[in-house]
Formats: sequence, C-alpha cells, structure tokens
Amino acid sequence: MLTISPGATPPAIPAAAIVVALAITTHHQIGYWQSNYDLWSHTLAVTQNNFVAENNLGGALILQNREEEAHPHFEAAARINPKDPMSHTNLGIYFQKHGQMREAVAEYETAVNLTSDPGLLAQTYANLGSVQRTLGEDKEAHENFDQSLRFNPNQYNAWFGLGLLAQKQGKLDEAISDLSRSVELQPTAQGYFELGRLLAQARHVPEALDAYQQALKISPDLVEAQQAADALQQQRK
Repeated sequence: MLTISPGATPPAIPAAAIVVALAITTHHQIGYWQSNYDLWSHTLAVTQNNFVAENNLGGALILQNREEEAHPHFEAAARINPKDPMSHTNLGIYFQKHGQMREAVAEYETAVNLTSDPGLLAQTYANLGSVQRTLGEDKEAHENFDQSLRFNPNQYNAWFGLGLLAQKQGKLDEAISDLSRSVELQPTAQGYFELGRLLAQARHVPEALDAYQQALKISPDLVEAQQAADALQQQRK
C-alpha cells in the first residue's frame, strides 16, 4: 500500500496527468476521430504517404485505448511530413508517458517551432513544462507554463504545473490558488488530490476532505485519495 508523505508526489499522478494531456491536445479532433475510425483505416489502405490520415487514425486508436498501435501512425505522420506539428506533439506525449523525457522534450520543442496555432502552442508548452518539472529543471518549467498561459489563460494543466512548482518552493498560498484554478477550469482527480494535500498542510481540514471526495468522485479507484481522507478523519476524532 502506498504511503504518502507530506511533501511527496505519488508516482501514479504524473502518468495519469499525461493521459489527460493527450486528450486535451487532441481536443479539436476528438469528435472527428470517434466517428471516422473506419474512414481513416480505409483511407490508409488506398493511399500512400498521407500524414493527415496517419495522424487521424492514430487519434482514433488512442480513443480506443490502443496506444501502442497508435504510436507507429504518429511516427509515420512525422516521417511523411516532418513539418507537421501535431504528430510531433503526439510523439512527445507518447515519449513522456513512457518515461523517455529527453525524447519528449525534443518532440515538443520541434512542435512549438512549427506551429502558430494558439491552442496547440498552449498545450505543447504546458506538456514541455511538465517534462522539465519532472527532470528538475524548475526554472525552464516555470517559463514554459507561463508561455502556455500567454497563449491560453485557461490552460488547466499549466496552472496545475505552476501549483506543484509553488508547493516545492514552499509557497503554500500560491500553490493552493494555482491548483484551485486548475480544477475550476478542468476538474481532474489528480488536481483535486494535490489540492487536498495542500489544504491539509494548511490545516484547512474540511476543505481538504472535500477536495479528496471530489477526487474520488472522478476516480473512485484513487487509493491515495481515500487513504488521505481516512487519515484526516482519524485526526479529527
């Protein structure tokens, strides 16, 4: 059973956050992919060197939780059209989720240099900041989270990353504010769990318990949130 210390970040949380990042990265195409899996499979069967079809089929496979099958399609898209930013972003997410952080950085940096789309830039900078935070490159991470918010002030995972950086620096009020903003924009189990830990640290016990309950509503199998809530309840007795 995993024990959470006051300053620790559970290993399960970053991986889960990356899955969310992938969904947000592909937000504009999700409906298209869901209804067109057969179309893009057929398109690739009858065409060659079609990077759009490769990307879209990869997205459709992601939505079916067939991530390993999606990866070669993103690689193919980037190979066919090296200047396609979406395929580089998708590859960055794949590498990030698989712990290949330097490869992820390279793909994200390539993507931001190839696009002027504000939505894709906001998400990719947020992803890049997340990788650099994991690598301990806090200054660069902060700069990229800030850059993300310049393109989209509502980029929830950039606020999430800034909150974790503020927590690391001992800026408790700032961290609570940033994470509160993150879950306001996009309620996630990870966001509420981290917010609960900060509120508990600040001795705001009722608010912390509420945050843990919100996390469990979204992800009932998040054992760490249940453990933390139970521990707080015991302290109140």
